[in-house]
This record gives sequence, structure tokens and C-alpha cells, in this order.
Amino acid sequence: MTMPSQRWTHAFLAFFDRRALVMFFLGFSAGIPILLIFSSLSLWLGEAGINKSAVTFFSWAALGYSFKFVWAPLIDEIPIPVLTRLLGRRRAWLLVAQFMIVLAIVIMALTNPALGQQAIVQMAVGAVLLGFSAATQDIVIDAYRIELGDPQIQTILASTYNAGYRIGMIIAGAGALFLAAWLGTSKANYIYSAWKWTYLTMALVMVIGIVTTLVIREPEVSRSAKQYQAQDYFRLVAVFFLAVTGFVSSYVLLNPVTTFITQTFAIQDNILLFVVESIRFVAAVLSAVCIGWALVSFGIVKKQMAVEIWVSPIQDFFTRYGVKLALVLLLLIGFYRISDIIAGVISNVFYQDLNFTKEEIAKAVKFYGVIFSLLGGFLGGLLAQRFNIMKLMFIGAILASSTNLMFIGLVKSGQPLDAVNVQIGEHHYTVWPDEVGYWKLSAPSSDFANQDYLQVHTQYQQAPHSKVAMQLPILREDGPSQVQIFPLNRQNLVSTVHSQQEYVLKGQYIDRLNRARADQPIVVSVGDHHYMPSPDASGVFNVQVDQKILLENINKQINVLIYDKNNQVLERKMLTYQTTTAPISDALTVDVKALPLINPVSTDKVNIEGKVIKTYSSTWLYVAIIIDNLASGLAGAAFIAFLSSLTSVSFTAVQYAIFSSLMTLTPKILGGYSGTIVTHIGYPQFFMMTALLGIPILVLVIWVSKLLNKHQSIS
Repeated sequence: MTMPSQRWTHAFLAFFDRRALVMFFLGFSAGIPILLIFSSLSLWLGEAGINKSAVTFFSWAALGYSFKFVWAPLIDEIPIPVLTRLLGRRRAWLLVAQFMIVLAIVIMALTNPALGQQAIVQMAVGAVLLGFSAATQDIVIDAYRIELGDPQIQTILASTYNAGYRIGMIIAGAGALFLAAWLGTSKANYIYSAWKWTYLTMALVMVIGIVTTLVIREPEVSRSAKQYQAQDYFRLVAVFFLAVTGFVSSYVLLNPVTTFITQTFAIQDNILLFVVESIRFVAAVLSAVCIGWALVSFGIVKKQMAVEIWVSPIQDFFTRYGVKLALVLLLLIGFYRISDIIAGVISNVFYQDLNFTKEEIAKAVKFYGVIFSLLGGFLGGLLAQRFNIMKLMFIGAILASSTNLMFIGLVKSGQPLDAVNVQIGEHHYTVWPDEVGYWKLSAPSSDFANQDYLQVHTQYQQAPHSKVAMQLPILREDGPSQVQIFPLNRQNLVSTVHSQQEYVLKGQYIDRLNRARADQPIVVSVGDHHYMPSPDASGVFNVQVDQKILLENINKQINVLIYDKNNQVLERKMLTYQTTTAPISDALTVDVKALPLINPVSTDKVNIEGKVIKTYSSTWLYVAIIIDNLASGLAGAAFIAFLSSLTSVSFTAVQYAIFSSLMTLTPKILGGYSGTIVTHIGYPQFFMMTALLGIPILVLVIWVSKLLNKHQSIS
């Protein structure tokens, strides 16, 4: 008889299985590329002076992750000359993908995006190659993991893979940023060589994945041999690329059509815009399918081969489970993670709205969040050795959705605010801030006649001693050109405490006579350091100044200079600040958005908006993030094991690629509207909504469990 303690020991020792260690190192290799396309690359391009619109376009390079199921059939079927014979089907493709990743990273490292359009194009080529290669590596690793062990050990393999993946992301994210900073580059002092050696170092780190591929064994899987010639595979690849070319061309060519529709019908609603873009996307997909179908019909590629590659994997899934069960399974796959993914989309914005610093967010999310996400994954793997996977899925669904309620507690941890009072001369207005302090009101332009300032004050409820006030200058069209600087903070103090802190200096310049030069008219000087911010349509500008620079500035003055078209000083403004050895007070602060240029005789309303900045509980922040990530890690490990159990050995790569893409597609699409939902209903109601979304998921899990049991008993 086996004692319970022995069974738990056996379950724990499964983490030290050779296969689990293999998946840890392969996970590490898979975690390196993704942040080299997203956050690390975005910071590099930002430091190089590339505009934000171009920077965000680079994120499209990672679309391969979302559409990897399109070429997964090729990876599943096409052998690589020589390598497949020497290494096996999975290891051959894995090695090729990893060398392509290294090549892509090297291309990016040897490109200085600051040199102009040609360099940016070269960088884009490297980024697209990296996204495609990394997605290919993911396809192979997922298939390798499923073929490596039976369903009972899949949660263990998923847990160790996820642990390696997160560590790889930390190396390519925080590690790359620390290395680049150590080599001297920054927003104010861009050094290409620092980023070059950082990316070359990341390419070198990929050697760990290559060595792992060379030393591991090919999974022993029996597959029916297919008798196709090399030219058949060549034609298949050609058809695939022609279809992809048709998709891209159609999508680009349809852009003027969708633009014409949105402009003609003045479509501004986000949902309608999404529908229009979806129609454009579907039309491009249909064109690609038509091209592929036509090429197959003309005999460019054998019809039987095309069916086996793209149709058979889907047909196999519906044949094995039946139409009803297959559709219910796909429904569960598409919505199981909806609660935590939708909440996760808005999470960083939420933490910023609660006035936590970047350092606090990084420590809570990137350190404690990652650690407890890994622990959740390990816990899921451990429990899966002892309990039925559907029971674990049920527990994971409860935890993943219910833990969102912790964030309501985080919102409520701040002391309740009183109304915000705005005074413009003899006119008084009152408005209540929302749960995170934002407020907005409108006042007639005539109220601003003969006024130089408006006063804003507020306080905590039933706490008169906490009253805080702010005075905001009013810039009128009938007044002279003006430049103003807002205080660094309520006390206008720079603290020697909390090193590495950055201060945001805000200002506003109104050039009524259009005398300032067109390009970079504003220069902000802090000692020997100079910044050239770009003002927005209202003349508002801001710069981030390092605490060290402010402390080392001998005269403790910040100068703002406006230059005219002849490069002469047109306007000058100075702000004097003080230093203190005490921490900056966390007392209530009110921030008011700079006003546009005001015409007192206009009948238009003027929007006055701002935010009351108050403190929220750091304890609540850490507890909420720890519990949420623990639950997410457990649910994720259980779900990956569930997906793995649904795949057929004959179509491992294709079916899992479809499942994993479907797993995130629906939640990410809906998550794009998280910000709009929060704007309309507020954070507490939003997190309550995401928690309630878990209820239909629980019903789905129970339904699927019953259908699977019935299906297994029949078969």
C-alpha cells in the first residue's frame, strides 16, 4: 500500500525528471526573443529618436506568434535535407529556428536605426525575421513537449517550460536594459554601440538553446511515412508563400477602401471601427485561401498533399471528438483565460492610475509577480500528479477569476476624497473625482475674462487638515505670448532620498504671434544638461530629469528658453527649487491639466480637468499581485496540460498551434476594449465584471468534463 506522503514525494520528484529539465532549458531559449521585439526594441528605437508611430509598427513583427498555426503544418510535415536524417524531425527544425533567431538578432545588433530610413528598413527586416523564427521555435518546442511525455506529466513539463520561459524573458527584458544602461546609453545620451553589444550578448545567450537542442534526444513517435519527392515539398512551400503574399497585398490594397468607408460615414465608435477592420482582415484571408485553392486546382501542388497538410489536422480533431464535443472544446479553449487576460491588459495602466511609481510597479510585478507565477505553475504541476486535470481546471478557473476581486480592495485602500472645488474669479464649480482621483468639468469662456489664474482645492473627506490647493495660470488669446513652468511637486522639493528617481518637469508655451522657430523651439536647461521637448497642440511640454542631475545642479534653477526663427532667445522663464534630506511628503496633491488658449468672448465651453493624487496601500498592491499571479500560474499550467491532451500524435504541431492561438485570440480582442470599459464604468465595476466572467467558464468546464467522460466511456 502506498502512503499519501509517498505519493506526494513521487509527485514532487517528477520536477527533477530529465524531461522536465530539458523543457526548462528549451523554455529559456523560447523566452529570449519576444522582448527583443517588444519592450527592449521599443526603448532602443525611442532613444535613437524614432517617432512613436514608427516604434509601434515594429510590434507587428511579432504577429507571427498569433498566426503561427498558418505555417505549423509545414513544420509538421516538411523534412530538412540532411538535418532531419541526422537529428530527427523536431530537433532539425528546432536547430534551424534557433540559428535563424541568432541571425535575426545579429542583423538588428549591426543596425543603427538613427542613421535614417534605410537603417530602419533593415531593422524591420531583422525584427520580422526574429518574430517568424521565434514563432517557429515555439511551434517545434510545443510539439516536442507533447511528444516527450504522456498526459500525466504534461503539467510538470509545462511548469518547468514556463519557469525557463520567464527567466529568459527577464534576461532579454530587464537584463538587456541593465546591460545597455551600464554601457552608458540613455534617452538623453544615445550610444549605438551600447545597444549593439547588448543585442550581440543576447545572440550569444541563445547558444544555451542550441546546445540543448544538440544534446537532447528526438522523441520516439510512430508516424505513417509519406511518399513525396523533394520537388513536391518545394512546390508546397511556394504555394504557401504565394498565398501569404496574396494576403499581405490584399490587406494593404484594402486600406484605402476602409479609410474611405470610415471617413464617408464618419465612423468613430471603437466597435464599428473594429468591425470594419475585421471585414478587411477576413477579405484578405479569403483572398489568400482563393489563391491557394486556385494553385492546387491547377496542379501546382498535389491535392492529396495539400489536404493532408492543412485539412487533415482539423478533420482529425472533429473526427476523434465528434462535432458537438469538438465545438464545445473550442469554445472552452477560446474563453478559459478570458477573465485574467482582459484584466491583465489594463493592469499597468491601473497601477499607474493608483499613483504607484515605476520602481514600485517593477518590484511588485516583475519580481514578486514572476516568482509567484512560477510557484503557481509548479503548484499546478504538482497537483496534476494527484488530481484529475478537469478538477484542476475547475479550481484554476475559480482562482483566476475570483482573485480579480483583490484589485477592488486595492482601489478601496485609498482614503475617500471630498469634492474638488474650482474657483475662477467670482465663479465657483464643484465636481466629484472618480475612484482613482480623475475629475473633469466645463466652464463658459466668459468666466475667464480679466482673470489671470484659477484656483483648485480639495481634501480628504472629514479631514480639513489635508486640504490642498493649486493655482493654474490662464493664457488668453488677447494676451501676450507666454511661457510657464509648473512646480516639480506640491512642495517644489527634490529629495536626496530614493536614488534613481526621475522628476517630470511640465510647462506650457503659447506662441500667439507665431514668432518661435518651427523645429525644437523649446530648450530646458538644468545646469549643464539640456533637453528639447516637443509641445503638443496646447503648447504643453514635459521632460524627465534624473534626480542626480537636479541634486548636482549648483544654483538649483531650471531655465526654459524659447528661440525665434533667427535662433535668438524669444522668451525666458526660470523655476527655482529646493533640496531636502527628508522623503517627499505623500500628502494629498492635486494636478490640473494645462488649459488651452482661451478666447473670453467665445461662446464655447472650456474643459478643466485634472487628477487628485493620493496614496494607496502598498501592502494591498503586493498581496493582490502575489495572489493573482499564483492563481494565474496554476490555471495556466493546468490549461496547457489540458490542451496537450487534446492533440493527436499525428498532428501535434498543427493542432497545438491552433489551440494556443485560439487561447489568446478572443481574450486579446476583447481586452482591446478594457480601457473603454473602465472609462464608462470605473475600475471596481470592471474588476467585478471580470470576476463574474468566470461563472460561465465554470459551467463550460463542468459541461466539457461530462462530455469527455461520456465520450471516453463510449470509445
